[in-house]
Amino acid sequence: MENTIFFGNGINRLIQSNISWAGLLDKIKAGKKFEDNNLPNTMIYERIVLQKINKHDNILDDEYEVKVEIANLLENIEANDIYRDLFLLNVENYITTNYDYGFITSIKSLPEVTLPIAEYSTEDVYSIRRLKKISNTMEKKKHFWQIHGEIRRPATIMLGLDQYCGALGKTESYVKGTYSYQVDGEPVKELTIEQKFETGGFNGSSWIELIFTANIHIMGFTFDFSEVDLWWILTRRARMKKSPHSKSLIKNRIDYYCDKIDDQKKSLLESLFVNVHINPLSGNSDQYISHYRELIQVIKRKL
Repeated sequence: MENTIFFGNGINRLIQSNISWAGLLDKIKAGKKFEDNNLPNTMIYERIVLQKINKHDNILDDEYEVKVEIANLLENIEANDIYRDLFLLNVENYITTNYDYGFITSIKSLPEVTLPIAEYSTEDVYSIRRLKKISNTMEKKKHFWQIHGEIRRPATIMLGLDQYCGALGKTESYVKGTYSYQVDGEPVKELTIEQKFETGGFNGSSWIELIFTANIHIMGFTFDFSEVDLWWILTRRARMKKSPHSKSLIKNRIDYYCDKIDDQKKSLLESLFVNVHINPLSGNSDQYISHYRELIQVIKRKL
C-alpha cells in the first residue's frame, strides 16, 4: 500500500516571514476592513469579492483580480527544511491545500531531485487532477498534488464558498463514476470507487483515489469546517467502511497529527475512522520545528 503525506499551511508558518491566512485575508480586504472572527474563510472571501468596487461587467473578472493579488502575496514563500525531510521519506504521494510552491522551492535544492518537474493537468478552475511528478535519483515515485489550486494559475485558487461547492460537486462526481475529461483529445470517464476496487481500475488520475487506497499522514492542517470537500470525502469513506457491500474494501489508515484540537472535532474525526494524535506545545516557534521533526520520525517508523 502506498503512503501519502497531507499537509496544510502549518509548515509554511514555521518561517515567520511567510504570510498567515489572517494576514492574507486582511491584505485582500483593501480599504474595506471588517471584523471576521466568527466567519469561516470561505465567507470572508465571498464578502471581500462581493463588496469589491466593480471594474468589470462580470464579477468573475473582478474576482480574478483578487486571486491575482492572493497569488502575488504567496509568490515568495520561503524554503523550509521540513519539506526537504518529508520529501526524503519513503512516501509516494504529497497532497497539499496550499496554493504556493514552498514545497517545490524547498526540494529543488536537494541533489536527489531531477529537474524540470513535470506537470500534468488540463484543468482551468478545479484541481481534481492537478499533479506534478518529481523525478529523482532515488528512482522512486514522487507525486505532488495541489488540490485547492496553485498561484501560477490564479483562477484555480480555491478560497470562496462558490468554488468550494463546485469542487465538492466534482469530487462527488469522481467518487460516483460520473466524472469525465479528455486526454489528448480522447474522452475518459472514471469508474466508481467501488468499481475500481472490484476491477483493480485505480489509474492514479486523481488525489481522490488516495483517500481510499493509501495510508495517509496529515499534519500542519487545522481541519476547518469550511473544507467541505475534504469533510465530504472522509464521510464517504467512513460510510463505505460501514456498508456491507464495501466495508471489506477500505484497508488504508488515516492518521492526523496536531498540537491541539477541541473534543468535538476530535470525536468527529474518530467517528470518520481518522486516528487523532495530539502532541501539546507551548507555542514557541522552535518547539514547533521540533514538533515537526518528531512527527517525521514517528511517520518514518510507521512506513
